[in-house]
Amino acid sequence: MSEKNASERGALWDKTSARGQYMTGVIDGQPVVVFRNDRKTPGSKQPDWRVLKSEPKAAQSPHHVPVSRDPGDDDVMF
Repeated sequence: MSEKNASERGALWDKTSARGQYMTGVIDGQPVVVFRNDRKTPGSKQPDWRVLKSEPKAAQSPHHVPVSRDPGDDDVMF
């Protein structure tokens, strides 16, 4: 059994769907899903990937349609 690295925050797994590449995993105990920012413009300070909280499928209603907005340059914290 290996020791856990104290600086490790979580882990991600590569996935592919009909809509493209994405990642799923857990960061600091929070399930997340990570999508490529397909609206990034060349030379911008926008992130390459977006990290979103992941909801358990049981918590989603059968008619649940996820809604998100693209973060603008003003939303980026770095």
